[in-house]
Amino acid sequence: MSDGKSLVIVGVEDDIDPMLDPVLEKQIIRKGSKMFINVSDKMMDYEQSFMMYFITRLPNPNFSPELQAKTTLIDFTVTQKGLEEQLLGKVIGKEQKALEEQLTHVLEE
Repeated sequence: MSDGKSLVIVGVEDDIDPMLDPVLEKQIIRKGSKMFINVSDKMMDYEQSFMMYFITRLPNPNFSPELQAKTTLIDFTVTQKGLEEQLLGKVIGKEQKALEEQLTHVLEE
């Protein structure tokens, strides 16, 4: 935390250790120009550029409302249907351009 680097925690299930609550809630203590966070009864240096990421394999994690309020959930799941929709969107975009060009060419003649 003191270097402002990111911390990645892998294998998160339905709950997160309460020891991390001060970090999630950003309970920052300022002493002069330095910032600290109290983690597990130990004052640790804190840099504002510090980021913490939790990674789970759960398709639909069931976090408590309190934890949901402290975090942002991003779903990076890739499904066959999602890929099909993206591909269809690209094809329609290309075809639409081709149809517009044909229309322009017909109107010019």
